[in-house]
Amino acid sequence: MTTTPRVTELTAPASEDLTIVDNRLFKAICLHQILDPTKGGNRYYRLAFMVVMWVSLSVQIIQLVGLYFAVNDLQRFAFTTTVIFNALLCLSKGYVLVVNADRLRASLEVARYEFTSCGARNQRLVRRSRAVLSTILRTFAVLSWVTCFIWALTPLFAMDEYLQVTNADGTVSRYRVTIYNVWLPVPATVYNETTVWSLVYAVEVIACFVNVFSWLLFDSYVVTMCFTFNAQFRTVSASCTTIGHHSDSFRSPPPHAPEGTNDDNNTFNCYDELINRIKDNQSIIKIYDDFFEILQPAILFQIIGGSYSVITLIFLTSLTYLMGFSIISIPVLKVFFGFLSVTFELFLYCYVFNHIETEKCNMNFGLYSSNWTAMDLKFKKTLLFAMNTNSSHRRVMKVTPMSIINLEMFANVMNMSYSIVSVLLNSRVQK
Repeated sequence: MTTTPRVTELTAPASEDLTIVDNRLFKAICLHQILDPTKGGNRYYRLAFMVVMWVSLSVQIIQLVGLYFAVNDLQRFAFTTTVIFNALLCLSKGYVLVVNADRLRASLEVARYEFTSCGARNQRLVRRSRAVLSTILRTFAVLSWVTCFIWALTPLFAMDEYLQVTNADGTVSRYRVTIYNVWLPVPATVYNETTVWSLVYAVEVIACFVNVFSWLLFDSYVVTMCFTFNAQFRTVSASCTTIGHHSDSFRSPPPHAPEGTNDDNNTFNCYDELINRIKDNQSIIKIYDDFFEILQPAILFQIIGGSYSVITLIFLTSLTYLMGFSIISIPVLKVFFGFLSVTFELFLYCYVFNHIETEKCNMNFGLYSSNWTAMDLKFKKTLLFAMNTNSSHRRVMKVTPMSIINLEMFANVMNMSYSIVSVLLNSRVQK
């Protein structure tokens, strides 16, 4: 008798709905190739990715030096720090992704519809999550690349425009506009020469694309895993509520069976189903813990860097508009789309982690909703043990011991942004 090999999420054809993962999107953005380098030339994707990340890192090191020369220019300082924060954040994401690619690929096993025994029977929740996830990720990908192209093409539409920068000694220099206007230890006249400007622009284009590529890959993986955990926890919880209530748990005894056999069989069937649900939950928790162990530092860096970027980009958008630029002018649109992408990214993180914690906590409610009152003492003790185990698992994504990553934190960041930006704009206007 031959057995059919199990089809996993990274090998399944896109037409087969066997996993929550959007395989077509993963292949389109090259995440599939980086996580699964075993086929053909896929192994070179990681190498190429590391090379361009080193180029981007070199640009950011130069930017760090340039911060000293922008201390007397608040607008320039805010813009440069935002660029550096985001670039280093993206590079850290890319590094974590490449270094842990094998473990991250293995974690995608949880995204299979049949990862849990109850998920194999009822795929309604996971299929619905796949549809929502695909829509969100594709929207995020489009927004990210639109922002990237706007930033990359801005200098080409502003060939005759110059950026005024107040130097550390108080003098003012005028530089031709590039994407980031990376600081170089050369006079402004040399910087503005076509050859030098073109070289700077080309390097900045590479850095810009690397940043967007890195954050898109990492964020797509994180959001996919969060949706997966959410769907799997919901599936197991919903299955727990049916234990002892649906007809499958109560099977008729064989003919001429002794009296009381039916009750014993019913209890045994329900107990067996409870054990299966506990095993399903433990399997999800195991991958959930591994997910946290690998990605938690990068995610915390994302929340901190993203919060800072939201504040500075709101400030820069408002300041650029107050300086007399039209709301549809290139400088305003450039900063605004940057703000839009970073804010949407921050919202996604807060949204998905908020719902993971909600569904994980609902596991106990699902267990309690089973028909445990009609079961024997063994069933009740096992149920209580499972509920205590779930309650003791308190692993959540936190920025500080008191600050959990959820929608409330996103609202707090936006409120804080308004307050800080108001102070910065008032101080700028008074000058």
